[in-house]
Amino acid sequence: MTYYERANVVHLDGTRIFNKPADQEAARDVANLIEQAWNCELHPFGALSPIDWYAQRFGRLIGLLEVKARSHAINTYPTVYLNVRKWLALSLGSVGLGVPAIFAVRFTDCVTWTPVARIDATQTVIAGCARLVKSHNDIEPVIEVPIGNLRTLVRL
Repeated sequence: MTYYERANVVHLDGTRIFNKPADQEAARDVANLIEQAWNCELHPFGALSPIDWYAQRFGRLIGLLEVKARSHAINTYPTVYLNVRKWLALSLGSVGLGVPAIFAVRFTDCVTWTPVARIDATQTVIAGCARLVKSHNDIEPVIEVPIGNLRTLVRL
């Protein structure tokens, strides 16, 4: 099944959920790799939360994470997108909770990461799933994060 063939998921209140079960499974796979590498536990926020995960170690909150799973190798494109609304939530959460916010991306050949505080938010474009625009939520401002700014966590 391709990205565009996935079934629509709708919240009880009618809000479309773009994070499908297949996406959740892929993100959980990445979360498992991060847990092993950083000796922590990752827990998901709710389906409509702008922040995907929080990390804890020994029962203490140690970080917030946005986790992406891409279906291509790291050097296929020069950048990877981070939604501006997620960058804002992660940045505010990091300051408010006093923990780092991390942007992690699994490519087919590695898992990478960067602190959200090091992402240049001035590098924005309007992007999204233009192929299947079904609502205004499909297109939004995103930050282009250069691949060269990502640190390798795990080689696959």
